Amino acid sequence: MSSSAIATWVEIMESLPETLQDKVVEHLREYLEDLRDEEQWNLSFQNTQQSLIRAAQRAKQEISAGKAQPLDIDIALEIPTLADYPCRREFMQLPLDERGSILAKQAEVMLQHYQEES
Repeated sequence: MSSSAIATWVEIMESLPETLQDKVVEHLREYLEDLRDEEQWNLSFQNTQQSLIRAAQRAKQEISAGKAQPLDIDIALEIPTLADYPCRREFMQLPLDERGSILAKQAEVMLQHYQEES
């Protein structure tokens, strides 16, 4: 952002009552946090894109070959899932080792499911 744009923002903010300034600052903070979270989320999955594509292709081949069966979506997982978090930011704010543990447990459950279901 150019220094003239920043100066314009300062002038606008200074013209507002202090209570409105506080609200604007809070909204900007939330907006910036959302942008950072979205960027972090995108980076987290950027490296897995090729693996996901290969897995999807394999799944399509298995479906076409009649080797796949519908997934029992009533599988009771005793571990948290992403659906347990109202927003990605909440999940991403968990400590890295906790996120890794949750994802590893989910992968283990799904691996067992696929190994048991021929």
